[in-house]
Amino acid sequence: MSMQIILAGLGIFVLLGAYVMFKLKHAHREIEQLLKTNAQLQTQKAVAETQVKHFEVRKKNEENTRNTSRDDVINRLQQSGDLRD
Repeated sequence: MSMQIILAGLGIFVLLGAYVMFKLKHAHREIEQLLKTNAQLQTQKAVAETQVKHFEVRKKNEENTRNTSRDDVINRLQQSGDLRD
């Protein structure tokens, strides 16, 4: 009778160990997937931030171009020595 109790206890212990190992493997796979997704999202975020920055610079340059008169452009070209006579 005591041998049966020992074997039953050992069987429960083995099953519990197998269950824990299964859960740990599953958690490890999920962590790896989340890390991979996080890396992709970080890359997409960097690309989006760069696009926003380029858009803001372009918008600022367009505003500067619109606000600049012809005489201002000629004066700046003369000062920098780029105006051809």
